[in-house]
Amino acid sequence: MGVTYLAHADPCRIRLVAVNEAQPRLGEKVVTLGDDRDGTVVALARRVFAGFEEKCGRSCSRRVVLACAADEPGMPEVVHRYMRLGFSMGKRLYEDVAAPEAIAFASLVQRVSTECEHTRQFVRFVKIPDGTFVSVFEPAENTLPLVGVHFSRRMREDRFVIVDPRHLVAIFHEPEATACAVVGLDEDTAATLASRVNEADEREQLVQALWQRFYRAMELPGRGAASRGYDLQAAWMPKRFWHGLPELNPKP
Repeated sequence: MGVTYLAHADPCRIRLVAVNEAQPRLGEKVVTLGDDRDGTVVALARRVFAGFEEKCGRSCSRRVVLACAADEPGMPEVVHRYMRLGFSMGKRLYEDVAAPEAIAFASLVQRVSTECEHTRQFVRFVKIPDGTFVSVFEPAENTLPLVGVHFSRRMREDRFVIVDPRHLVAIFHEPEATACAVVGLDEDTAATLASRVNEADEREQLVQALWQRFYRAMELPGRGAASRGYDLQAAWMPKRFWHGLPELNPKP
């Protein structure tokens, strides 16, 4: 966005796409920019974001952060159009929910907000022998960088790491730290970190077994695939997360 503004490019002739999603139409030309290792690109991005926040308010800028975590292929262009609308409207942007740009943008924000809540609810930790709590979680959107504060507040005295092999990102926390460090991973490192959940000691295995027994003792009778209780469980605890939940682990 910053480059298009500096180039005085006609916004009607510009669209933003992720590099791996670029499929030029007739008459289009693909122009690639540097990645996050290019300090000038990062500085320009920060400048654009700061200008948007000043122009439209912090509520709108926070929504931009949420939308940018979406895996939707069309996300860059949706955010691009929304921010351009914001630079033209200013503080009125937050109240304009009927504009097509705002509707498409709100859909991304809602998806990521919902997945952030799922992340806060369904991350489960395993304590390994060195005292570190390890979790492997694969959200549908790139939510770990957005929820690190939640876990650092709840587990301030603990060392923990949450790995997302799907998005190749992890968050690390050291005891007494007020925030988590967000780290990008390669596939090998992500696999190595994820494998540490298998290092649970006997005490951790006992705790998981106790939790499973408690959960099963509290569940409604007749909660089979054909019963109403099963439907409620699947609605409130999406099945895509079940493999990582000790309470729903089929093992005894």
